[in-house]
Amino acid sequence: MKRKHTQAFKRASIGLLLNIIQKVNPKDTKKYYKFFEKELHLDPQEFENIKEFKEFTQAHNIMVDDEIDIIREELGYKRHQIMNFLMMLNRCIIIDGCDVESYRRFEQVRDNFLKKL
Repeated sequence: MKRKHTQAFKRASIGLLLNIIQKVNPKDTKKYYKFFEKELHLDPQEFENIKEFKEFTQAHNIMVDDEIDIIREELGYKRHQIMNFLMMLNRCIIIDGCDVESYRRFEQVRDNFLKKL
């Protein structure tokens, strides 16, 4: 059974993704929407608000560790759920074209998740 993710989980997940992928090409918007719709169950309005999520994260100085804590809590601190989430992040990077800097940021996020397991 799939989980219906909370707004806090969605915002934290998008915050992490936007931290990893700093520059989203407007031409790739449709790819990202399909990805977010499938993986995070975002509806079209929530997807339109992604830019606002990034601005919110930046304006409120939300740290990656805070986002990781929200996600870990939503996933019930279950190792297999966390590993599935990390695989989802990795798939998103592949959509982005997997540039070196994005992958470096992904590794930092992954390591932060793993050291808390």
